[in-house]
Amino acid sequence: FQGITADAVDRVYREYLGEAESPSQVRDGLLDAMADVYFVISAVQVARQHRDAGNSVYFYEFQHRPSSLEGIVPEFVKADHGTEIAFIFGKPFLAGDATKEEYKLSRTLMKYWTNFAKTGNPNGEGLVHWPQYDLEEKYLEIDLEQKVAKKLKEKKMEFWAQLMKE
Repeated sequence: FQGITADAVDRVYREYLGEAESPSQVRDGLLDAMADVYFVISAVQVARQHRDAGNSVYFYEFQHRPSSLEGIVPEFVKADHGTEIAFIFGKPFLAGDATKEEYKLSRTLMKYWTNFAKTGNPNGEGLVHWPQYDLEEKYLEIDLEQKVAKKLKEKKMEFWAQLMKE
């Protein structure tokens, strides 16, 4: 972390922990900051670069906490990096430890990924429409139900972009 100024550290602290009043709020703020730095910023940047190069981009955020994590992973851990992979490859059907809704989620993700592999477009019959990541930056929020959103963590991305300019 060479070159990081005390002012930058203070600004990150205020952005993520400034309102924290309890240890759990401090923990959650730190986890959010780390996730943004290590995953979200680079994912958004890469999606923008591929889009700007003229490629078809389909961006998503996986949000579901698998029921199989109960009693194993602390409750404050939601969807972890890479959690969706088990659903894409049908783990709920192999392990037999999923809820009815998770079986449906796994089928849905297998359809999206299969469609994308076949055609370059994840959309298909019976699926929530997954828009291309264009200048509106629409993406798919993937949970037990899917929905379209736009500009993932927009305010945090603006915060980091400004901080990195300085």
